[in-house]
Amino acid sequence: MQRTLSVHSAVGSNGKIVGTSRKEESPRARLLRLVLVIVLVVVAITGFFTAAYTFHFFGPGTTTCWVRPTNLPASSTYFVVVMANEGMNVGFNGSKFQSGSWPIMNVTLGRSVTIHVINNDTVQSHGFAIQSYFSGFSLGPGNCSDVKFTADQPGSFLVYCNISCSIHVFMQNGRLNVNP
Repeated sequence: MQRTLSVHSAVGSNGKIVGTSRKEESPRARLLRLVLVIVLVVVAITGFFTAAYTFHFFGPGTTTCWVRPTNLPASSTYFVVVMANEGMNVGFNGSKFQSGSWPIMNVTLGRSVTIHVINNDTVQSHGFAIQSYFSGFSLGPGNCSDVKFTADQPGSFLVYCNISCSIHVFMQNGRLNVNP
């Protein structure tokens, strides 16, 4: 027994056979189209974040934050302060696990001081300030900056984070001691 299917077609004015088309899509075709759109959106978003993440870590160039400057005068006292939120390295120079003030910087009255501040955090900005000497600044992720001043006021001065950040509490107890 042979089965035949009827085909609805007609001959158009140009002599070609024209079939009839259904105006509505089947539910399965709509579902497939929706899934395809969702997959394309997910792939596009994933690509965007992958590119942003890669650019963040491998950016346009390398920074020289870890290189000690060569042009410091011999009379200058030099410190490096690292701000970080990476595992055990939290706060200023790992200050989360210090029982007292940290970092502690001791200088002699009248000396030129250079503090090289590095934000080793990969996500957020952190602040740096020194009571009575430096009102502070905010440093973005992966950036560094130098603070230069003359230690002309004797005493012990608070070194702290001057902005609100997730590890702010671990960055509030450093000391700059200016000794006669």
